[in-house]
Amino acid sequence: MNFASKTYITKSNHQITIRQAIPDDAQELLQLKLQYLKNTETLPLFENEYPNDTDQEREMIKKYLSEKNSIILVAMINNNMVGNIDLTGSWRKKMEHTAMIGMGIHTKWQNQGIGTLLLQNVLDWAIKNPVLRLIWLEVYASNISGIALYTKIGFTEVGRMPNFFLEKGKYIDKIIMNKEVSEDSLFET
Repeated sequence: MNFASKTYITKSNHQITIRQAIPDDAQELLQLKLQYLKNTETLPLFENEYPNDTDQEREMIKKYLSEKNSIILVAMINNNMVGNIDLTGSWRKKMEHTAMIGMGIHTKWQNQGIGTLLLQNVLDWAIKNPVLRLIWLEVYASNISGIALYTKIGFTEVGRMPNFFLEKGKYIDKIIMNKEVSEDSLFET
């Protein structure tokens, strides 16, 4: 299922385009991910642990393009990639109606509403997707702004794993949140 690109204005008055990732984005997407992983305290991965090189990133994008329940969207400002969101659908038949969200924003572009735009666009795509019914994500309990955003968009906490992440010598709970998506759920909020 394809995604139609959309254009918005950020809080700082920059034009932003949200579009589907293509294989030619591999190098820039990899650089973006490595940038926001470098100093993160809200993602459970260090920059040096990210497993993909450019060719693997390209193959990953191709895989997402070929799957009916998965998508990668990117946020572009002045032809520069500033954020991404992936919706990874389960390959298992009994769970193909589910997909997990992963997202990151370039540190210079955080708190500009880009995360909200990426989330809303991936949810709009999921709602129109005939396969998907349940979207879920994992978030650090210490990520107060992330939890507030997910709650605002309609995600509900459905579970918590105590002491799951170890961040700078401190254990942090993992919160699992989900949201039902379907054409029927458009009018349920």
